[in-house]
Amino acid sequence: MRFWLLLILVSISCLAHAQEKKFLRKELSFTTDNDAFLLKKKDAYYTNGFFIQYRFTDTATVKKKVHALEIGQMIFTPLSKKESIADIDRPYCGYLFTRYSQTIASSNDAVFQWHGTLGVIGSASLAEKLQNEYHKLLGFLRFKGWEYQVRNAIGLDAGVSYAFTAASYNDLFKIVPIVQANVGTTFNNAKVGLLFSAGSFEKNNSSILFNTRVNNGTSVPNKKTEIFLYAYPSITYQAYNATLQGGLLNKGTGAVLADPKPFVLEQRYGIAYAEQRISTKLELVYQSKETEKQTRSQVYGSIQIGYRMF
Repeated sequence: MRFWLLLILVSISCLAHAQEKKFLRKELSFTTDNDAFLLKKKDAYYTNGFFIQYRFTDTATVKKKVHALEIGQMIFTPLSKKESIADIDRPYCGYLFTRYSQTIASSNDAVFQWHGTLGVIGSASLAEKLQNEYHKLLGFLRFKGWEYQVRNAIGLDAGVSYAFTAASYNDLFKIVPIVQANVGTTFNNAKVGLLFSAGSFEKNNSSILFNTRVNNGTSVPNKKTEIFLYAYPSITYQAYNATLQGGLLNKGTGAVLADPKPFVLEQRYGIAYAEQRISTKLELVYQSKETEKQTRSQVYGSIQIGYRMF
């Protein structure tokens, strides 16, 4: 009798211990960018982006580490769908890539991230084929100048970013400076900005704001839900942009290329919502001209949906 009672007590203890350790350590998310979300039925410049991300945390450590594997594609076109070279005010380009990143979120609300990216620009990115298919599906006219797209080139890039809460008020409003830098054969740039957030949000180490809601017990979200508005103005210095200038090591021949403007202004307005398993972000993005040849600036929408699991 004593043996069975002891066995039951040990089993209950192990079960309780296992439940305590059952954190939502993994997340699968999808992000898509498109100017069609604004119901303008007109593509231009950064016309489409699609990204799949898988995130997971280490087992409990002093600092929270979020690992992420990502595959994505970005498509760029001019404003005009005409075939004439004179009408190409922004080079045709596709960018297909895979990326590994690691986010280190500390208890003092600082977030540091680094990443490595392997990608390809040009026809190998499959941008032309994909765009033609979804334009046909949506009833959009086809861009006719893809023969002048940026030529094939492999890109290897690395980047870092750092963010921290500079000011906050009663967990209802905060200001977060963000600094980023990228170096490689596709992008060489630096970016600084200020993120303003208002509403019900978590600390940076457990927030949808930095995709850090996955947890391992080091920093468990304190709130059942997050819902807040944010604005993120930033400025980017462009030293090199292969989607405009072609491959850094091999530009090929026959493509219509352009030089980047040194500085690009960007403004993001968004709303974010997250609960135990589900997260979503909706953004409106304004971006100034990337090159002097562009006829105008651009505006597009972005949608992100994430699901967390054990």
